[in-house]
Amino acid sequence: MDNNKTTSVLEAARAYAQERFQAGLTTDHQYHNQGHTERVCKAVLELGQSVGLAGYQLEILELAALFHDLGFTETYEGHEAVSRQLADQFLSSQAYEEERKTEVLNLIDVTFPPKVPQTQLEKIMCDADLSNLGSPHYFEYLQALRHEWKTFLNQEYTDEAWYKLNYKFVKNHRFYTAAAVEAYDKQWNTNRKQLKKLRDEHRSPALGNDKPAKPEQTKLAGAISDSKSAQTMFKTSLRNHLDLSALADNKANIMLSVNALIVTIVMPLASSYVSEHPQLVIPMLVLLVTCLTSMIFATLATRPIKMSGETSREAISSGTSNLFFFGNFFKMDFPAYESGMQEIVSDTKKLDSSIMRDLYFLGRSLGRKYRLLRICYTIFMIGIITTVLTYGLLIWITSAI
Repeated sequence: MDNNKTTSVLEAARAYAQERFQAGLTTDHQYHNQGHTERVCKAVLELGQSVGLAGYQLEILELAALFHDLGFTETYEGHEAVSRQLADQFLSSQAYEEERKTEVLNLIDVTFPPKVPQTQLEKIMCDADLSNLGSPHYFEYLQALRHEWKTFLNQEYTDEAWYKLNYKFVKNHRFYTAAAVEAYDKQWNTNRKQLKKLRDEHRSPALGNDKPAKPEQTKLAGAISDSKSAQTMFKTSLRNHLDLSALADNKANIMLSVNALIVTIVMPLASSYVSEHPQLVIPMLVLLVTCLTSMIFATLATRPIKMSGETSREAISSGTSNLFFFGNFFKMDFPAYESGMQEIVSDTKKLDSSIMRDLYFLGRSLGRKYRLLRICYTIFMIGIITTVLTYGLLIWITSAI
């Protein structure tokens, strides 16, 4: 494609985008508007040139930037598909090369989460689209976006929730290209720190407590929810507890099977010799008592605990119940369960408490299982040894007489 053709396509695309922005946007489009598109176009060119791109690569980057948010001129929700469709239709009308058109459409697609950029051009496109995170005007753009979400999505946030949401997003964001890091990282870090400060300033005190929480209490309240290390630790502990529970059940099943085999097969066969050898009565009785007692404790180890099946609203509100365990809700109707669960997950302290309680009572259940299993195995071991010693002693006495 020659330079004149490239120029004409870009000029036509710019005119087309400007026309659609002017006709399709309202004054409520304070962030996703022509200004945002122009900033992204400028950013892709600067980033592309800084890494040595030229010619058609800069061309398809600018085309993708022009169209990536053009769908907002028709709809707010679902604008992604509309943006892609408008680009496809326009480039086809310009007889644009099919291979390059596909590249443009792919660059538009990669700006829509959760897609992850793979090529250099895709990384440049994503960095340019979110270059506002490293802009000195970031907080102006943030308030503009908040207005759009309230107007078009009916999503209204408190200051606390808004700054918390955006701090989490900015904190976890990383630019993909070295050029973007060099251009935006310093201001991004400044914006991140300011967001953290705003989040902390607007954080509400705990309900029912007029005194500020102690640092230790505040840290503990979000110890799990705000810490990936704590989350990993709890996940690992929970998995280990579940594996140990399955192992305990297997051990109990082994003891039940072995003792049942002895009682139902070995004992009847051995009893036929009792009339000829009366001395076998005592070891047989010892073995029978051993097997029956072992089976009782193995059964107790696998016996389910008694469960109420429901949880009161007071217990949920006070944070003394655990709705993650089925035994606490299987008798509840869904609206009551849903309401209780929403209350728990919306309160970091209650959520952390429920996770801790779930792990704690699972550990308590494991402790009971293994205590009963230890008694079961100990009885079986002592009983078998006693049976063999009794049998040997009686044989020795009989032979001596």
